[in-house]
Amino acid sequence: MTLSIIIVYAIFYIEVNMETHDNFLEGCLFFNVNALSRTLLKLAEKEFKPLKLSPAHASLLLLVYDTPGISPKHLSRLLNLTPSTITRFVDSLEKQKLLTRETQGKSSHISPTGKGLEIKGAVALAYKQFILKYNDLLGTHSAHHLSFSILTANKRISDFSDQND
Repeated sequence: MTLSIIIVYAIFYIEVNMETHDNFLEGCLFFNVNALSRTLLKLAEKEFKPLKLSPAHASLLLLVYDTPGISPKHLSRLLNLTPSTITRFVDSLEKQKLLTRETQGKSSHISPTGKGLEIKGAVALAYKQFILKYNDLLGTHSAHHLSFSILTANKRISDFSDQND
């Protein structure tokens, strides 16, 4: 799709949504996904606050618990984060003595420490409580459907973006 087609589509989309919404932001996927993300982040932060973990750090920990020895590159792909962000997260969790990084030549592997494993149940429970909370608010079916729709949209837009870089 060329830029001109995208612009025409965007103008058409805004015009259509201006007719059906009080303002164009109500029909803007970009705005609404970001607003939802901020709202969900607030809910998640409340669940992880007692553990003194950010939701992003908790997500990384859960992946490391499931795959001890995982590479930063694999974590980067799974979490859809840049390698430098993964490095910062691992550095922070290493300082808290929750993770250890073992380097062999150019590759490194991330594993939980004993202290990290001690909080595994609490991290999983906080994540479960967070999911139950938004499932309760949205309805389980709606939450799953919304999650899958966002995942699918993200994949399509990422693929398009990768092809046009």
